[in-house]
Amino acid sequence: FAWVPKYTVHNIPFLLKPFVFVYGWIGGVGFVLLNFIFRSLIRIEYIGSEHVDNAPNFIFALWHENVPVYFIAHPTFKRPHCWLTFPYWYMKPTHILKKIIGIREVAYGASGIDGKKALKQVITRLQEGYSTFINPDGPKGPAKVMKDGALIMSLKTGTPIIPISFQVVGNWRLPSWDRKRYPPFFTTLKIIYGEPVLVNADNFDWARKRVEGQMHDTKDVDSGTSKMPRV
Repeated sequence: FAWVPKYTVHNIPFLLKPFVFVYGWIGGVGFVLLNFIFRSLIRIEYIGSEHVDNAPNFIFALWHENVPVYFIAHPTFKRPHCWLTFPYWYMKPTHILKKIIGIREVAYGASGIDGKKALKQVITRLQEGYSTFINPDGPKGPAKVMKDGALIMSLKTGTPIIPISFQVVGNWRLPSWDRKRYPPFFTTLKIIYGEPVLVNADNFDWARKRVEGQMHDTKDVDSGTSKMPRV
């Protein structure tokens, strides 16, 4: 399987394209159904929704371990979004998932693979009023160590970063580098949208600490609403 990491969405051999297409749609629809099952069997509360609703556009930032609970809590996206997306072919199910839930545009790129080009694409869209989502410790870690991507996006576009943290009693963890987590059935999942952080040349280091602090899990939070903000 030495060829497995070799191909991206841009250079898949013609003969493999039908396989990747079918694999992507089966996996993407499977993710959607899995998220629906979790949403049906847990209670979800949204806290700090006003930070989202009052922002013309935003950069959502959350740790990589929280990707599953993020998608469980946000089944659809109504505003225009452009997201950085890992370009390898085996990530095709997540590419399809993003299309199904309403992500208008994806920027295929990561560290060492069209990363600068993809970041430029997202920055351009942010300047046009799009929103985005980023895991500051992705795509490969180390876990909960913030890289500069979200900060640079905010600095160059004037778009606020909205850090997101989560509260849930108990976790089901996957054996991955980031130990992705799912909520146990019949529990309450709380999504906490932190105060927006706008980055400038004078507060770069402060902004990093502020965003990092608001992405960490919160132990004691008030009850929220069942209504999802306008994302």
